[in-house]
Amino acid sequence: MQECELSFYYIFLIMVLLFVSIYFNIKYRSVIRKNVENENILIKSAYFNPVTSLPNAENIKIVISEQIDRALRHDKSFLIIWIRIKNYHEVKLHSNVLANEFILEASDRLIQSTRSEDIVGHVNDDTFIVVFNEYLEDENYNILLKRVEEAFSEAPKLDTKYNIEFQIAIGKSKFPDDAKEAAALIERAKHEAIDID
Repeated sequence: MQECELSFYYIFLIMVLLFVSIYFNIKYRSVIRKNVENENILIKSAYFNPVTSLPNAENIKIVISEQIDRALRHDKSFLIIWIRIKNYHEVKLHSNVLANEFILEASDRLIQSTRSEDIVGHVNDDTFIVVFNEYLEDENYNILLKRVEEAFSEAPKLDTKYNIEFQIAIGKSKFPDDAKEAAALIERAKHEAIDID
């Protein structure tokens, strides 16, 4: 009788330990899942613009550095362009929501005017950078610029009483002719856009 009670006690103890183990595994799994979600949020906020979800300034510097490495290996050149939406802050004076819609449409137009392998980055409130992932002859660069300019030729399709059009300034920079490092390439394109502005 005692042996039966003892074996029942062991079975009961094993079942309790099993349920405790399952409980902690489930709880630990949810903690891990939450940590992974938090890590993904941190990565996204560190490398992507919160409004457009496009690569931000830090991410674009990495992309350009990688493109420089590829261009050096193949002895090629490539182009980046800096696009500033000159009237973004005027739109923002009307409404933050309207400004976000305005900049989202600008990002959509840029993406549509470039190829899927080109990288479009949203580097600050009113500025985008496109890294063209192609090695072209100089005469083809004007085709790229024209394509982007045409993308902004029509007024945005926003539900607003205000009369809003895209006003843009574009600057370009070519590796290795204009600069040989990511930051210098960006700065050169930025200054060209300011000079044109």
